[in-house]
Amino acid sequence: MRFRTKALARAIAAAIATGALIGAGAAQAGGIITYGETTLGVNDSGELNFFSETGPGGEMTYGVFRNGVGDAISPGCACEGWGVSVRSGDLSFSAFANQSSGSGGYTGGTFGILGNTASSTVFMNGAPVTISHFYGPSLQADTFQVQVQITNTGGTTLDDLVYRRAMDWDVPPSPFSEYVTHGGVVANLVSNGGNVLFASNNGFASSNPLDGAGWIDETTVNTDFSKNGPSDHGSVFDFSFGSLATGETRIFNIFYGTAATEASALSKIAALGANVYSLGQPAGFAGGGGEGGGDGETDGGGEVPSAPGDPVFGDGTPIAPETFFFAFGGVGGVELGSTQSNPILPFMPAPEIFVFTAPQPRRWFDPPTVEGFEIELAGGGEFLEVIAPDGFLDLKIVVDGVVVDDDFDGLESYFFAPGVSTFTITGIRPLLDPDSPGFASAFPLFLDFTNPPGTVMTWTAVPVPEPSEWALMLLAAPLLGWQVRRRRQMKA
Repeated sequence: MRFRTKALARAIAAAIATGALIGAGAAQAGGIITYGETTLGVNDSGELNFFSETGPGGEMTYGVFRNGVGDAISPGCACEGWGVSVRSGDLSFSAFANQSSGSGGYTGGTFGILGNTASSTVFMNGAPVTISHFYGPSLQADTFQVQVQITNTGGTTLDDLVYRRAMDWDVPPSPFSEYVTHGGVVANLVSNGGNVLFASNNGFASSNPLDGAGWIDETTVNTDFSKNGPSDHGSVFDFSFGSLATGETRIFNIFYGTAATEASALSKIAALGANVYSLGQPAGFAGGGGEGGGDGETDGGGEVPSAPGDPVFGDGTPIAPETFFFAFGGVGGVELGSTQSNPILPFMPAPEIFVFTAPQPRRWFDPPTVEGFEIELAGGGEFLEVIAPDGFLDLKIVVDGVVVDDDFDGLESYFFAPGVSTFTITGIRPLLDPDSPGFASAFPLFLDFTNPPGTVMTWTAVPVPEPSEWALMLLAAPLLGWQVRRRRQMKA
């Protein structure tokens, strides 16, 4: 069974890495992906709101859909999208995609979709910028992770890199009349050391960062707020990432998810380490009249009826308990992967399988802690170095079935011999009690490797060998004269 699961992971990884298309090689406009109770409709250029005849809700446009509840962004207008802008000398360039407010500034690249993963890569016109959106299941139920990668493929530094994401919430059962909440904005403003350049409730904003984002309610600009509304509105966020050197890739995450309650949504957001978030929740009114209009299920007088005991907001309007959210990680002023406390998170396409798409070398990577992992590079890459995280001792590194290091400790480096594309690390046991402060519940690894185009890294949880098996492998280790073993103490 484990080998079948690994085969599935490899197939998914290959599809993400190569942009393999569903069908007989024909251009694919997009598709839908489902994880638990949540379904997303992803277009080939990376924005949401895709029409499908085969989704869990039947024939409809899917944006962010929760099973049994409905879609929270597609009613009325398909107002969801992304945009990237850069400056080269005195000239500014942008690329953006939004089914409602317009798309432009890019040339299509590749789109791949397989199972519950999807990938989109496009190329900016006028500037050497590649923009990729990798969609897959996150480490939290009913929540998708989107890893955004923006790469400077030119020979000079690009300045003023800005990423925009806009979304109009239309949350059932009261589309066009919802409550919106923003969190983490103030703490992560550029002026406070973060990457938030602008935020407001204008979900109808153009996705082009060179256009002003504006607002619907001025009190929502660059601040945190709780349950603004009810109104027909959403969220727009601009993130400033400064300069992008030649060959450099900027990485951050977006999380799209649904939850049975607001408390559950906030718990998922916190567990994923998101810095900034938006919540969409329905109000008690479903009449039309907002951007895009539409009719809701009402009692004839414009109000959604509520039963005794139904949850209500402070103004007395009833709400459904379900909460929709999108959030951002890696926008707090520290780039993902740059430290062991801010690592890159994987996708989880299958139980105990963790995939890092288009991984960048010399960064920290962090799946959930288990006893051991088999770590594999697909696509021709080779491992060069691994550094263990602080707080772990006596780890074991195995290459080709042979233990090459049986006392690998935190903040030490191990340098691989040429040709190693797969290794196993085991003995991952936190030193501290789970109830003690600073308990090491995560296990990030710093990894350096060669990464030709199409490289994908997969971590698979493995059973720990019995002591007798370790003894046999240790006896074989001296026979591997080609294996390089060097260690150095990392500086704090």
